[in-house]
Amino acid sequence: MKKWLIVILGLLGAPGGAFANANNVSLEENVLLMATHVESILNQTDGLMRRSADLLRNAGGMNDVVIQGSLSSYTEQVEAVRALLFINAKGILTFDTTRHPAPDLDLSERSYFNETINLEDDRIHIGTPVLGKQSGVPFVPVTRVLRGVSGSVMGVLVAVMTPDAWLPAERACRLCFYSAFTTTGQTIMTAPAQMQLADDFFESLMIVDGRSGISETRLNTYPARTMWRRLRDYPVVVTSSVVTIY
Repeated sequence: MKKWLIVILGLLGAPGGAFANANNVSLEENVLLMATHVESILNQTDGLMRRSADLLRNAGGMNDVVIQGSLSSYTEQVEAVRALLFINAKGILTFDTTRHPAPDLDLSERSYFNETINLEDDRIHIGTPVLGKQSGVPFVPVTRVLRGVSGSVMGVLVAVMTPDAWLPAERACRLCFYSAFTTTGQTIMTAPAQMQLADDFFESLMIVDGRSGISETRLNTYPARTMWRRLRDYPVVVTSSVVTIY
């Protein structure tokens, strides 16, 4: 919260021209950068999960050490993914690319497991942030149900991402704020993390059938202009906002 207040106080102390410049930046360019970045990391994660699913599905009598090494090698190629987990159909952690053997954990009650295990399709599912059971650090779970050759459910693959991984390295607006939501309005990430969004922020975007739009919103108690963009291949909406104080 202190960092948020410092940012806002800095904005309040800035000369009027700074606000004009901030509002003249291309929110459209900024949100497009974020959308392109998020689509890229989700595409890479989807590929990681497909390779991992093929390995686990056809592992047969393969040694667990070999499986662990292969999964770790795949994961290292996707910078946005901190770790890859495989939870079996009973909810028991079987593989964790950060350690071998995997800790003896029952994750059957975790929301990202329960929301995925009964899905009828094999597409990736983007969850809302949760605290790691071991680390206590928040992460965004990206999951995929794993089915065997016969079609029976083997378990759930979980890609562990930090919320910061969703931010593009290149940004067109120094004073912009960012957020990402599922298309049903659940918050995936905000940046800075201290930013407080109104309960009706997502609804205030007035998202329609198009790919993008712009709305007058509020950040904390301050009026803002927000550009939103819906991703093409994933059920995610990303936003870029700028405070409109003159």
